[in-house]
Amino acid sequence: MKNIVYVFLVLSCLVMSCGAKKLAEADVAADSIDATDVLTKAQLASAPNPPSDLYTSGKLKIIKDVHYRFEVDNVKKSTENIENAIRKYPAYISSSNLRLDNPILENKITIRVQSEYFADLLKDIDLEAKFVNFRDVKTDDVSKEFVDLESRLRTKREVEQRYMDILRAKAGTIEELMQAEQQIGQLHEEIEATVSRINYLKDQVSYSTIELEFYQTISQEITSADAVTLLDRLHNALGTGLEGLEVIVIALAYIWPILLAAGITVIYLRFIRRRINKVQPNIPA
Repeated sequence: MKNIVYVFLVLSCLVMSCGAKKLAEADVAADSIDATDVLTKAQLASAPNPPSDLYTSGKLKIIKDVHYRFEVDNVKKSTENIENAIRKYPAYISSSNLRLDNPILENKITIRVQSEYFADLLKDIDLEAKFVNFRDVKTDDVSKEFVDLESRLRTKREVEQRYMDILRAKAGTIEELMQAEQQIGQLHEEIEATVSRINYLKDQVSYSTIELEFYQTISQEITSADAVTLLDRLHNALGTGLEGLEVIVIALAYIWPILLAAGITVIYLRFIRRRINKVQPNIPA
C-alpha cells in the first residue's frame, strides 16, 4: 500500500512539473509575439510615406504623360545631370536621340518612371531648364476601362468553362461538340486579347512617361571653329599641289610607252638629219 502511495506521489509531481514547463514556454512565446508586433509597428511608423502626387488621388487608375521642351546652357552636362536624377528613382531611359541641326544641338530622351515618383523626377528635371518652350502634362483615367475589361474577362471565362464542361461530359451530337470546340477557341483568343490589354494598361498606370526635348544654341562656337585662317589656306594649297603632282605622275605612268616611242623617233630624226648634212657637198657662194 505504501508503495502505491509513493508511486502516485511521484507521478503527481511529474505531471505538475510538465504543466509548469508548458505554461512557462507559452508565456515566453507570447512575450516574443508581443515583441515582434511592437517591432513591426515601430518599423511601419518609422518607414517614410510614399511621395504625394498632385496628378492622381492614389485611388484611381491614372496614366500620366508629359511632353517637355526647354533650352539648356550645355546639352552634355544637362544630359549627365538628368541621368543622375533618373538613377535616384525606379526609372529608366527607353529611348535617346542626340542630333545636331546647325545651329541647334538637341537631345530627345524618353523616360519611364514609377508613377509615385513622377512629380519628384519632374522637379529635378526642372532645374536644368534655362528657358521652357512648353511643358504639357496629360492624365488619362482608365479606371472605368479596367472595370469593363475585368468584367468581360470573368464573363468570357465562365462561358468558356461551360463549353469545357460540355466537352468533358460529351453531351450532345458530334456537330454540337465541334461547335463547342470552335467557341472555346474563339473565346480563348478573346480572353488572351483582353488579358493583354489589361497588362498593357497596368504597365501604363504603374510607369509614367516623360518625353524630354532639350537643346543648346551653338552658332557662335560653330562660326569660330569654321573660320579659315591664312595657315589653313596655305595648308590646303600645299595639299592640293601634292595631289596634283600625284595625278601627273600617275598619268605619266599610264603613257610611258608613248613617251618612249616619241623620244626614240626624235633621236632617230636628228640622226638622219646629221647624216644628210654630212653627205651634201659645200656649195660655193
